[in-house]
Parts: sequence; C-alpha cells; structure tokens
Amino acid sequence: MKKIIKNFFYKYWSYILMIIFIACPWFLKSGYLFMTDMVWGPNITLNWYAPWFLFNLLVRGLASIIPLAFLEKMFIGAVFLLLLVAGRALVYTILQLSAFKDDVMSACLSFVFSLFFLFNPFVYDRALYGQFGVLLSYGFLLFALAKLLAVGPNLDFKYIWQSAIFSALAIMFSAHFVFLLLPFYILFFINLYSRRGEIKAKNGGQKLLVSLLLSVAIVLVLNANWLIALAIRHSSLAAFVGQGITNHDLIVFQTAGKTSWGALSNVLMMSGFWGKDQFRYADLTDVAGWQRSFLFLAPIIIYGIYLSFWKRSRPEKMFSAGLLFVFALAVVLALGIKTPATRGFSLFLYDHLPFYKGLREPQKWVAVIIPIYLYYLTIGAARLRQFKIIAANRMVAGFILGAVIVMQTPSLLWGFNRQVVPTLYPDDWYQVDKFLVNRSAQSDDCSDRILFLPWHLYMSFNWVGKIIANPAPVFFTCPVLSGTNMEWGGIYDNSQSPDGAAVAAWLAERGKNGPPVLNSPVRYIILAKELDFIGYLWLNQRSYVKPLLETNTLLVYEIKS
Repeated sequence: MKKIIKNFFYKYWSYILMIIFIACPWFLKSGYLFMTDMVWGPNITLNWYAPWFLFNLLVRGLASIIPLAFLEKMFIGAVFLLLLVAGRALVYTILQLSAFKDDVMSACLSFVFSLFFLFNPFVYDRALYGQFGVLLSYGFLLFALAKLLAVGPNLDFKYIWQSAIFSALAIMFSAHFVFLLLPFYILFFINLYSRRGEIKAKNGGQKLLVSLLLSVAIVLVLNANWLIALAIRHSSLAAFVGQGITNHDLIVFQTAGKTSWGALSNVLMMSGFWGKDQFRYADLTDVAGWQRSFLFLAPIIIYGIYLSFWKRSRPEKMFSAGLLFVFALAVVLALGIKTPATRGFSLFLYDHLPFYKGLREPQKWVAVIIPIYLYYLTIGAARLRQFKIIAANRMVAGFILGAVIVMQTPSLLWGFNRQVVPTLYPDDWYQVDKFLVNRSAQSDDCSDRILFLPWHLYMSFNWVGKIIANPAPVFFTCPVLSGTNMEWGGIYDNSQSPDGAAVAAWLAERGKNGPPVLNSPVRYIILAKELDFIGYLWLNQRSYVKPLLETNTLLVYEIKS
C-alpha cells in the first residue's frame, strides 16, 4: 500500500499541486464550507433507498477518525483531483490512439489538457453553487469515455466492463447522466457494428457478449439500492419526477442567456447555468472579455476537426462524423426550450421519453460538449507541436497553453477567490443539540423528531452571511423535518412531500387547529432567529406549544402530547 501511494504521488504530483492552489485557504481555518446546494454537518444520515447511500456510509466511517469539517474540504479537493486524473486518462488515451505516441510529450500534454476539464465555466458554476454530485458524475463520465476509446483498434473488450463501472458511478451520483452517457454508447456500438466482420474473424463475439452482460450487471448492482426503491415505489425521486416537475420547471431552469443567440453563445463556451443569475457567487459572464481564453482555443479545436478527416481512414472519418453529430445533439438539448428552433424537440423528449423531464436543467448537456472539445483540441495541439517554432519552445508553448486554459476560470484558484470560506456552526446550536439529546428517552440514538423553522428549503443565516440549503438536518442528532419549499421562479414547493404539504397547511392557518398532522409526529420545534422568524412567534400563543429554551440564535419549543 505504501508503494502504491508513493507511486501515485510521484505520477500525479503536478495535479496534486494544482489542487493545493485551489483548496489551501480552506485548510488554514477551521469550520465547514457552506454553498447553496451543499451543506455538511456533524450528523450523517443513512438512507438505504437514497442514491448517495454508499458514499454517506463511507463518509460516516471516515468521520470516526477524521473531523468531518476537515473531511468536507478533502472531499472537494478529491472531486477536483478526480476531474484532473479523469482528464489525464482521456487525453492520454486519445494521444495513444493517434499518431502522436511520444510518451514524454504525451505525459506533458495530458497534464496541460487535463486542466481543460477543471478550468471551464461548467465546473466553476456547479462548484460555486455546491453541486458536487454533478461534478462527480461528470468526472466518472470522462473515465467511462476513456475506457470506451481504449477498446480501440485491438478490440480489447475488458475496457467495456471497466467503462461500465465508471458509468454506474456517474449514474449513482446524478441519475440524469444516464441520458448524457447514452449518445456516447450509441456511437460506440455503431462503431462496433461496423467492425462486426473483424470481431467475427477474431472469434470475439463471445467475449463481447460476456463483457456486455457483465457491464449491465455492474450498473445494476452498484445502483441496486435506489433502483429497488424505484421499483417498489419507495422512492421520493419517482414522485418528484413523475408529478413534481411540470413545464413551468422547464421555464425556471432554462439555459441562461438574454436572447437565443446569447444562450447559444453560452452553451458553446460551456456556460449558461441558470443558477448564476441568483447572485450567489461572482458570475464569470459579468467580467468583460470572459470568453477570450475560449476564443484562443477555438482555432485549435477547429484545426483538430480538420485533422480528424484529413488523410484519415474511412472508419476514423465515420467516428469523427459521429462525434460531431453527438456534439450538435448536445448543443440542441443544452439549449432546451430557450430557442424556438430547439423548443419542440426538447418538449417532445420531456413528454415522451421516460424520466427525461427529470433533467429539467438542460445546461447539464454541456458535460457532453466538454470532452468532445478536448478530443479535437488534443488532436490539433498534438499536430501543432510538430511545427519547428513550437517544437523548439515546447515548455514555453505548454506553459502558455496551460495558462490560457486556467484563465477560463481563474476564480477557481485560492478557495474560489475567497468566495467560500470556512465557517463554524454557532455554539448554541451545539448547546441545543446536547439539550434535546439529553431529553430523549434514547439519548444515544435520539428518535424524537424536530420541526425546524422558518420553513424554507433555502434561507440566509446571519452566521454564514449568505443563502444556503437549510443545514439543520445534517447538524442535529434528532431527526429533523425542515423546509421542502424552494420558492424560486414562481415554484413554491414541488417536492411531493406529504409532510411538507402538511406543514405548509399548518403554517397557513397559523397552527390554530392543533399540531401539524404528519406521518411521524414531531416532539420539538426549533425556530431559528433568522430571516422572517418574527412571523412565526404566534407559536407562543398556542396552548399545545411549550417554550423550553432560548439561546442567541434559536428558540426551542416542545409540543405537548
């Protein structure tokens, strides 16, 4: 094991150094990192039916030896390292399959171009918003593509089931990626079909069948927990996709852009995330000339497209044509309903392709566009390095190219340009948690349920200084029922949670007819002194509510039985 770790650091020291440039400020101060869609706390709940069950189980195990706030920072660094290593694997495979097989230069180019998978607007927006599940799936998608390409001219079918492992992980962390992976697999199988004579000549039909069956088994086993929940209708995801998402969601979460051409420009430059318009972080597109780096890289990409057809064999040309078709399809789907030209096709898929409307953020299709860009960028740059002036100044050229790529999103460096800083939970939160656990009949494993107010899925906390997902469920030891209402773009609550609907009805009548009627009753109410909490002080007038404790930031009540 020691030798494996040593070899890893020796092989990836430059990648690790890049991660240090990003994450270093977080490790210099204690506290958790809070973002809109990502909050961590000392309570790690395990739900066997949830897609993230295995990950949470791993984190819970590690938390017994590593402080959880420290572990959160390690997790973010690991996600970024995953993107770089996955990018290296994909770039290296592309170089090995091309005419450029200089191992030394391949290693250098692999590092430079792996930066492209991390320093781009898609990653920046998702990271600053806290959507690290999407970024994990994006990284595993890159690994899956690297393995599919590795099947290559030798028809080595073991790479198919290896690709299935990464595909299964991509689907685990973001189920929408089943659609994003699909075009690549269709292109792969079309390519295999075109080579059926070669497969038959090598007696590879049986090996191919075994690899395909093993691949299906791997995907099903790694996602068995939430797929079983889906099958037995024990999944909140099914209700949310089937009934919660409406056409109004498609309007709210449509790709960003003031006009159709603006949206197309955003997609082509890997931007367009709807969340950037919520002003939760610095928007790249607000910076004059933000697209300059991409415009510098675009001619190399176009040159790579030209080279993929020039003096290439017919199968190579067919593959490149198929890849460009996937690119065009991804652009169309990423635009979604934003433009008249793409609206009809997108609505057709939402209405007729099962579960596709779960992909209510069409901009996620940019995750398909990025590796296709890199494919042609790699081919173009690998040929350019043969020019005398570049060959004579390889290190300088590589540094300039790497710098241009990093300048696509320089605000990722140094703790997201200090936009995200470690923050401690208030001391009285720990005080209240200890107080409620001690009151529980089972103090080691609190079973008394807490209703946390104000009732908002996202809200501002004075001690954080910005709007984040409500962190109460991941902080308190006792199970917490908190807001399911996102309250954005005209959507109040589409979670399809029966308890959420019951609480909303109870709040509407200001609790005049008794406690909320829930599937599992609550014993305590915690009212945080944040945002609009004054509008909840009618709790003091209800005879069935007993005040227990008041701290600097919290009011604690007990519902009389």
